[in-house]
Amino acid sequence: MLITCSIVSMLLAQAEPAAAAPPPAVALRERRDAAGLAEAVAALKATWPDRVGSQILATSVGGYPIHLLTIADDPSAAGRRPAMLVVGGMDGHRWSSTEAALAIAEGILRDRPESLRGITVHVVPCANPDAAERFVRGPRRASSGNAVAHDNDKDGYGEEDPPRDLNGDGLITQMRASGTVPPWRKPTQVADPAEPRLLKSPDAAAGQLAEWTVWTEGIDADADGRMAEDWPGGIDPERNFPHRWPEFEDEAGVYPLIAIESKAIADLVIANPQLFAALVIGRHDTVVNVPDAKSRTPGGMPSVLDEGDAAAYGELAKAYRELTGQSRADGADTAGSLVAWLNAQRGMPAFATTLWGRPDAPPPPDGTPARDPKAPKPADESAAAWLEYSDRAREGAGFVPWTRQQHPQLGEVEVGGWVPGFRENPPLADVAPMSAKLVAFLGRVAEARPKVSISTPTIERAGPSLWRIDAALSNTGRLPSVMRGGRAEGVTPAHVVRISVPADRVKSGRRVDIVRGIDPGTTRPCSWIVNAPDDETIVVELLFAGKAVERHAFRGGVSVPAEEVR
Repeated sequence: MLITCSIVSMLLAQAEPAAAAPPPAVALRERRDAAGLAEAVAALKATWPDRVGSQILATSVGGYPIHLLTIADDPSAAGRRPAMLVVGGMDGHRWSSTEAALAIAEGILRDRPESLRGITVHVVPCANPDAAERFVRGPRRASSGNAVAHDNDKDGYGEEDPPRDLNGDGLITQMRASGTVPPWRKPTQVADPAEPRLLKSPDAAAGQLAEWTVWTEGIDADADGRMAEDWPGGIDPERNFPHRWPEFEDEAGVYPLIAIESKAIADLVIANPQLFAALVIGRHDTVVNVPDAKSRTPGGMPSVLDEGDAAAYGELAKAYRELTGQSRADGADTAGSLVAWLNAQRGMPAFATTLWGRPDAPPPPDGTPARDPKAPKPADESAAAWLEYSDRAREGAGFVPWTRQQHPQLGEVEVGGWVPGFRENPPLADVAPMSAKLVAFLGRVAEARPKVSISTPTIERAGPSLWRIDAALSNTGRLPSVMRGGRAEGVTPAHVVRISVPADRVKSGRRVDIVRGIDPGTTRPCSWIVNAPDDETIVVELLFAGKAVERHAFRGGVSVPAEEVR
């Protein structure tokens, strides 16, 4: 009878539905405004008060806070532990990068708390809130400048000729006019015969003549012969970091780190020497298409990666592709970017992801070929493929059809083009699962972190009051302690091996050995011959960023317990 009751109880237990997982603390959303971001930060803190800290790194020119989340299983030790940095929201129209950063924070806290053992994770979910707020308020336009007033057309007036939503759809797209309307420029484009919605340069050999002049949607408000050329948004933080800073580019700023946003991130990095890796979610890609490690600046520095770091970096980039399945990424030029500065000047392995790449369009429902193999190929095959995806998977949500519109200066024009943010952001429902894969990737990065230690020294008498001491400094991790670009700069955090014997009694070896970088799997011998009486305590220390990491002490050739060493 007891056996029967036990079986019944088991069956009843199995029949009961599993308890539903608690809802996420942060519900992801499209185009989150500053108030919504503050709510998300507060929700994470309220749900995990013993593991989440927050602060405001800086306040933007537009008056919006730049939030920093610090995640650790022991907040009191967060500043002393190895740490990773996650940054999103550098581009206003890439709202998904902010949502992914928030989802990563919650994913670590909810699903992978074990990854916090001994590790701190800093998350900046929206590093450019001015641009994000501008995109939310609309009309929506792809832009990344902050709220610094800027004179784009150099006519002495700032932002006097902004884009305008002529057709009232809440978007800033493009407009095109056929023929020449003085004083505005002449036509330069034709409709692509393979995909008429797209424009291309005319092929003279095929007898094509330019038909369309194309502008950003707007008017010529200042009568200078240009349309909507002086827009809101001044400095692009992702073009304002020091490495390969594009000096003469319009939105790069008058000097590096002049933007509040880029300066705040740089200060965070410099103030936290324990950071060993970073993940930047935005316009750049270094994981699907790994940067060329042979590329150098005119001054001889790595453009992004040094050849000596390529193997370790490539191993983790491969892990990213395997974990996420992402095989396409339309990454932008990295000049002046955070990821280039971290890798090439700070010596910190930084991985940049666009979060997604163009998906394949589903096949037509009637089974016919997606494209006639005999039809001419479009000039921009990637853009045409994006159109196919928009048409067949997203009901045309990515492209505004060209539609006639009366223009106050040009007469009849056509307004249309790509929906701002469509190609940069996956569907909202896909952000959470994509972010979960990024959490797994960060776990791999944490496992590969540099692990630098010094072996217990051996000490033997070499003569009266003369000692030979041998030790070895090693990195048993799979990432360098400092990448080669950071070593060349000479300003990045260093490991220091130091012996306590005064310099005049160190007969062989360096009393203080500054080690700018240790490659993974390598060992660096440390050896001294010192003069010291038998009753003198000799201390060998390993320091990092000026703080002691390990200490070994000897007196008369015998190890001394650490508690006896002051």
